[in-house]
Amino acid sequence: MKENVNVMAVFCDDAKRIARFDEMTNFVFYTKEKSIWQKSDMIPCKPDLSGGMTAIRENIHQMINVFNNCKIIITKSLTGIPYQVFDKAGFIICESEVFDLELLDTIQSDLAKIDAEIKEDELLLANTPKETDQPGHYFIDLTQVQKKHPEMSSKMALLPFLKDTPFYALEVVCEHIPPWFEHKLSELNFSYTIQNKNDSTQHVIITPVVCE
Repeated sequence: MKENVNVMAVFCDDAKRIARFDEMTNFVFYTKEKSIWQKSDMIPCKPDLSGGMTAIRENIHQMINVFNNCKIIITKSLTGIPYQVFDKAGFIICESEVFDLELLDTIQSDLAKIDAEIKEDELLLANTPKETDQPGHYFIDLTQVQKKHPEMSSKMALLPFLKDTPFYALEVVCEHIPPWFEHKLSELNFSYTIQNKNDSTQHVIITPVVCE
């Protein structure tokens, strides 16, 4: 995740309580240092939403200039043009009726989980079988995938593809034939054969079972 999850801004009212964007009179930065959230001084800011769309956008952009490396904002509510401007500028917008320091930790934890899921999806996408020059024929070298990513099992690399992608043949290069091939492939209506090649790896060809 590109955003710095150790810095967040909270929109507040005169009573220093969390506020809607259109009701805020100031905001405050919270920065996590050595597992402790440090609070900045209150920064006066009362959005001017009385002008036209262009004026509102310009006012918000001026406000954004103060945020520096902070890309996470916490508010009771943010809608309409202000939401669009912050969203387009790459801000993560968190809405809550109440605020306490535990909320900062919760948001930070949730963002870390989302980031981990995104990275896992990217990893799977980058290491799924690739179509060859022959349409409908795919190839994956599991030995190389698992050498780069030891945490990726053969099931992680192959099952999503087998369940979701139509194909004529899939060649899998592996150190040994995964034990789950024996039962799971037939369950998914696939069969496999082994090709002997002049190397130390196994070359498995998976094909759909065709009913005659």
